[in-house]
Amino acid sequence: MYTVTSWVRLTVSKEDDGVPVVCVVDHPAVKDFQAQKYLEVQYKPEVKIVVEFPQGLTREGENLELTCMARGKPPPQQVNWVKVDDDVPSHAVITGTDLYIENLNKSYNGTYRCVASNTVGESYDDYILYVYDAHTTTPIPTTATTTMYTTTFPGITQDAAPNTEPAAHVDSRAGAGAQRAVDHAVIGGVVAVVVFAMLCLLIVLGRYFARHKGTYFTHEAKGADDAADADTAIINAEGGHNNSDEKKEYYI
Repeated sequence: MYTVTSWVRLTVSKEDDGVPVVCVVDHPAVKDFQAQKYLEVQYKPEVKIVVEFPQGLTREGENLELTCMARGKPPPQQVNWVKVDDDVPSHAVITGTDLYIENLNKSYNGTYRCVASNTVGESYDDYILYVYDAHTTTPIPTTATTTMYTTTFPGITQDAAPNTEPAAHVDSRAGAGAQRAVDHAVIGGVVAVVVFAMLCLLIVLGRYFARHKGTYFTHEAKGADDAADADTAIINAEGGHNNSDEKKEYYI
């Protein structure tokens, strides 16, 4: 008979809350003998501010509603709303975890903080309020921009009338693109003409040199026209073999 004790030490976090820890005993007298215990991890609250209204920019004259969501173990015992470096507006309504402010104006700008606490600790989340103008912060032009543009055709230049309707607005860059396309077409035509002219010049020069090429003359066959056969032609060629050293060749 023996008594065995085993210890385990580990660092836990809030994610380990509810996780089971199992101790298994291996002994010939028993099979699958084990003990199990679920962890209970306490942690300080997690706080998050949610904007219930408005959805978008906060403007003058509108209402603001904020909800403070706090979760911890044990559950938060106290949730408070404060304004950093200032007091919460006097007409603000705090109901439980909700903060409600009517008829916003720019004097309410600032940082609003939700603080939640339990026996483990305290946490908070901040919301920065910035009240914009009642209508808009970035004025949208109500009149269309007047644009003067020029349409260019070969031999014709016409100034178009000002266009004041947004739907019919024409980007001036389109005219620039068309002008560049015309310039490229003209350049391509000029290059084609130059290449064609060079080809014609080469053909003419080739035919000229072919007709005026040099002629190679020798005197070896001189007298062959009057000879009856090849042997006689050789003998008649200015003295036959005896004068072979005096033969000259000319290239014209």
